Amino acid sequence: MNELLKIVLSMALTSVVLVSFVWIFGKVFSRYLSKAKIYYAWLAVLFFLTVPFAFLFFKFAKSGEFMWSNKTGFDGVTSITMDQNGVILERDFNIDFWMTVLDYLWLVWLVVFLLIFIYRIASYRNFKKYVFSGARHVEDLERLDMLAGIIDELNIKKPVELLINPLISSPIFLGLSKNVIIIPDKFFLEEELEYIFRHELIHCKRKDMYYVWGAQFFTCVYWFNPLMYLMNKRIQKDRELACDEAVLATLPKNKYIGYGDTLLSSLVKSGNYKEAHVAVSLHENTKALKERLHFVANYQHKAKKGNLIFGVFLIGLCSVGIFFSAFQAEIFTVEKEKGITIERRN
Repeated sequence: MNELLKIVLSMALTSVVLVSFVWIFGKVFSRYLSKAKIYYAWLAVLFFLTVPFAFLFFKFAKSGEFMWSNKTGFDGVTSITMDQNGVILERDFNIDFWMTVLDYLWLVWLVVFLLIFIYRIASYRNFKKYVFSGARHVEDLERLDMLAGIIDELNIKKPVELLINPLISSPIFLGLSKNVIIIPDKFFLEEELEYIFRHELIHCKRKDMYYVWGAQFFTCVYWFNPLMYLMNKRIQKDRELACDEAVLATLPKNKYIGYGDTLLSSLVKSGNYKEAHVAVSLHENTKALKERLHFVANYQHKAKKGNLIFGVFLIGLCSVGIFFSAFQAEIFTVEKEKGITIERRN
C-alpha cells in the first residue's frame, strides 16, 4: 500500500503544476477563448491525475503483485555479509525510517479520504431524498410542452423529468441515474422558464454531473492539498460560465439582457435550502453571479476564436502531464531494479 501513498504524495506535487498551469492560462487568455474551452481544459488535469493509478492497476494485471503485498524482511536492506559470525544485514537508515513512517501514514490518508468521500456521497443522497420527498411533478401542459420543445431542439435522447420543490434555493439539475430538473415553487414568466430550461438542459446534454463527481473524487483523494479545493471552486464557476455561453449562443442578441435578468431574479426568488456540493444549480452565490452577469453583459460569440492558442496550450499541458506520468513509472521501475549486494568474507 506504500506505493499507493507515494503516488498520491507525488501527484499532489504534480497537481500543483497542472492546476497552476490551467488557472494562469485561463486568466491570461480568457478574452481570446470560449468559456467551454477553459472549462474542459480542467479535464486534462483530472485525466493526468488518473494516469499513475492506471499504471498501478496495469502493473497488477501483468504481475499479480499489488500494493499491499507482504513484506519480505529485506526492505531497506542494502547489503548482506556472510562471515564466521553468521549473516549480517546492513540497512539504509533513511529508507528504513521512511518506510516505517509510510506504513502508518498511508492509513491516515486512507481513513480521511474515505470519511470525506463517504460524507459527500451521504450528503448527495440526503439532498436527493429531501428534494424528491418534498417535490411534486409539474402538471402544467404549457411548461411540459416548452420543456419538450427545448429537449428536441438540443437533441437530448434520455427523458427529463420536471419537478417543483418550494424549499430549494434555485432551479437545479440532477442527472446520474435519471435526468431531473427541479424548480422552486415561485412564479416565473414564460420567458424566464425558457431560459431556466435551456440552462439546465445544457447541463444535461453535456453530462456535467459526471464531471462534478470526478472533480469531487479527486478533491477527496488529495484532501491535504488546498489547491485542489481552489480548482474545484474554479471548475464550478467555469461550468456555469460555459453553460451561460452555450445558452446565449442559441438566443438572439436582444434576449441577452432577459437571460441576465433571469439569473438575477432566481437569486431574489430563492428559498431557504442550500444545495449539495454535487448539485448543478442556476446560481451559487452573489459573488459568482456577479461574474456571470458581467459575462452575459459583454458576451461575444467565440466559436472559432482562440483555437490555435488552445491547441498550443493542450500540447503544453499534455507534455507536462506525460512527463510527470513517466516520472511515476520511472520511480517504481527504479525501486524494483535496486539490488542488494551480497558479499562473503573469510
